[in-house]
Amino acid sequence: MKFLVDNDVFLAAIYAGHEHHSQARKWLDSHKPDGWGIAAETYLAATRLLMNPAVMASGTLPAKSALLAIETELDGPYPGKVVLARRRPDQTMLRKAEGHRQIMDTWLVQIARDAGAKLATRDAGSRTNWPEDTIPVR
Repeated sequence: MKFLVDNDVFLAAIYAGHEHHSQARKWLDSHKPDGWGIAAETYLAATRLLMNPAVMASGTLPAKSALLAIETELDGPYPGKVVLARRRPDQTMLRKAEGHRQIMDTWLVQIARDAGAKLATRDAGSRTNWPEDTIPVR
């Protein structure tokens, strides 16, 4: 697995109503042959967001449909993996977070690093703090 895809990129790729859908879809499709996956946390976050009326302007999905959308994306000619963390959060890494929004991003960087992958993200803070561990999705 070469890339661990963060939730913002993954959700944008599977939800056509997302403002960055085209960009994320193109990036993911072009990088799937290299090997890809999502963290278990991303799997759950995408499920939750697909069921959230504040996010899904075109209509929420019931759990069964949200899970089917995620599993459909993970299947196919270049299947994605669901990655579980191998160890506890690294306190040294988490202390570098500059605010509450960077905690999960830093955790995903750790999971990607431990899996020998790069975190595919649109998040500028993650790319700045962890340039060797991230790849920009543009």
